[in-house]
Amino acid sequence: NWKKCAKCQSRINSEKLNDEHELQSWFIKRIEKFIISKDKKLVGWDEILEGGLAKTATVMSWRGMKGGVQAARAGHDVIMCPTSHCYFDYYQASQENSPEAFGGLITLKKVYSFNPIPDELTEEQEELVLGAQGNLWTEYVQTPQRAQVGVLPRMTALSEVLWSGPNKNSYQDFYGRLSFLKDRFSQLGWSYSSGSFMVSIDPDYDKKNRNYKINIISEKPGEDILFTTDGTDPKKTSAVFTSPISIAEKTTIKAAMFMNESDLGPVSEKTIYFSKAMGKKVLYKTIHSDRYPGSGDLTLVDGMTGSTAYNDGYWQGWHEDDVEIVIDLDTVEKINSVSTSFLESQKSWIFLPTSIEVSFSNDNRKYQNKKIVNVENKKPNSKANRQIFDINQISVSARYIKLKGVNLKKCPEWHPGSGGKTWVFIDEIIVE
Repeated sequence: NWKKCAKCQSRINSEKLNDEHELQSWFIKRIEKFIISKDKKLVGWDEILEGGLAKTATVMSWRGMKGGVQAARAGHDVIMCPTSHCYFDYYQASQENSPEAFGGLITLKKVYSFNPIPDELTEEQEELVLGAQGNLWTEYVQTPQRAQVGVLPRMTALSEVLWSGPNKNSYQDFYGRLSFLKDRFSQLGWSYSSGSFMVSIDPDYDKKNRNYKINIISEKPGEDILFTTDGTDPKKTSAVFTSPISIAEKTTIKAAMFMNESDLGPVSEKTIYFSKAMGKKVLYKTIHSDRYPGSGDLTLVDGMTGSTAYNDGYWQGWHEDDVEIVIDLDTVEKINSVSTSFLESQKSWIFLPTSIEVSFSNDNRKYQNKKIVNVENKKPNSKANRQIFDINQISVSARYIKLKGVNLKKCPEWHPGSGGKTWVFIDEIIVE
């Protein structure tokens, strides 16, 4: 309402505040002056870094750790609460076995892996990181019981890594001690999550030998994990995972653990694709967001695809920008098809691209044989889904493949974030 205030407008005109940044800075200083007059201190989400930070302000870094680093370097106190580890309104287990949540996935083990002190800070700057905060937004929390399930036992994991320091104890040690605390929760009549019975299939690529070592883990140390490599679902008689397995061809791995003696938990599935693009160099014409870098430079050509959780480590995300990358195959190759996949998760402002363009070159300058696929997003409020796009019958010889995914740019009118910037997420490019 300050824009409608005659007194504010008079001050703005007298001080000749011409652009939006100057207005934001002026407004934050006015707020700070008022708060100080009440013997209080300003604490704000990291967006306040964009408007000229008040001298005594404390920054809540929620959009990753970058805002906290910037604030600490400028001499401000910081509270770390990134969406990657600290948002307890996200799912903590498979959606099929959990009460409805905002989206994303932050397991107990993920929370325990949190380190609130970024490596790039000096010792003096580290002292400005006051701690961290677990956030439970309540759009999907209707009862105290539901709130307890959201924070318990994840806040136990967050408390330990903040009080004791990261890496002081192993997750396995923490998990063993947690059983005693769960007994206390039960005696107090508190509700808590049984955690995720999902297992994680983690391939490690050996570029030299062009094969994978597959490790399978869960957040429940010491409990058996059953797996198959023939595409069938695990059952009681399936092999028990004991050590990493090696694969050198397209393989579908499925793994699960039992929630009790008879009920199989969620089945995790990972198909490892071996294609001409695997392990090749990716040149970024537009750079992905540093909040969603996937697993690094090989994310789009590591042979692995993501789930419907945008923060599972297999997706790279672009905010408002188009995806535009080039794959260098090292030598001229015969190309018959290009397959790629994008994520649609409307609740998280992630939309499919409006179109996908693929073109080919031998010199990375002149591109030709362009193929275009026009894309329609699903109906409003659709469930999160991973959409595969196959571009077949190409029949060209080329060294370089350029792929472009055109961002929707703005959330549509029906969306709660109407007009806000949209995301595009891509996980894998398969070249045959």
